[in-house]
Amino acid sequence: MGAGGASAGPPPAGVNRSWLVVTATDEAAERLHDDLQFFHAMVGLPPDALELFPEWETLPYEATSPHVELIARRMRTLQRLTDHARTLLVTSLPALMQRLLPLSVFSEARLRLRSGESLERAALIGRLLRLGYRRGSVVEIPGEFSIRGGIVDVYSTAYPDPLRLEFLGDTIESVRFFDQATQKSTTKLNEAWLLPAREFLAPNSRAESLAPLPPDAEWRGPELYGSMETLLDYFPTPPILVFDQPASLAKKAAEFWKEIEEAYFRHGEPPDAAPYPTPDRLYLHWDH
Repeated sequence: MGAGGASAGPPPAGVNRSWLVVTATDEAAERLHDDLQFFHAMVGLPPDALELFPEWETLPYEATSPHVELIARRMRTLQRLTDHARTLLVTSLPALMQRLLPLSVFSEARLRLRSGESLERAALIGRLLRLGYRRGSVVEIPGEFSIRGGIVDVYSTAYPDPLRLEFLGDTIESVRFFDQATQKSTTKLNEAWLLPAREFLAPNSRAESLAPLPPDAEWRGPELYGSMETLLDYFPTPPILVFDQPASLAKKAAEFWKEIEEAYFRHGEPPDAAPYPTPDRLYLHWDH
């Protein structure tokens, strides 16, 4: 990575490339994202292209699964980039340095649901479990689903509101958002997406693909995929890079890499499991 400018204004008129703005921390990225939202609203620009890509907020090699709300925000961003939509993306240095599941795996794992299509519910349940969703009696947070007769409720990580699928046999009769408080259906949709609720997706050929994932599954990604990709790999064309205070970013990168190495030294060899992949397989060096 090289050094870039320090400003983060909106793309000039006529520029169709995406932008990637990198700050030192998630807190700084959130503040900048909020400022850009305010600016977009003030001048009447559509907010659709503005995205925030947060880090997991778990320590490196910590045996804790990332919070699903963060996963949801990350998945929506990857979905937008996969669809080749022009994006003004704000992220933090730790989020950018962390490697991601391969683009091909993410693209194949997504599931589009269309009203009128046939889909066996057993196949739908299998896809949901593989994507990291949890089955319960009601859905309350992203990453959950429930089944009541011919109704399947799914809180997809693709949307801020949960989905309700009404089946007649194996045919999807309707796809709607619904209100959690009233449980009443609201907006009717022609189609909807199911995106991953975890960032470790075992292939269908593996028997354990339907089993609940352990909390530390994401750290095992390189063992499953062979190699990981980066946030930059998800852009269809190279974005315009904007580095907020490049000298400070370089210093932060060195500190973060030291933190990663120390965490691997402490937690890299669990007492009852195989060693975790080394830091270079899970994170980028700042000078790469």
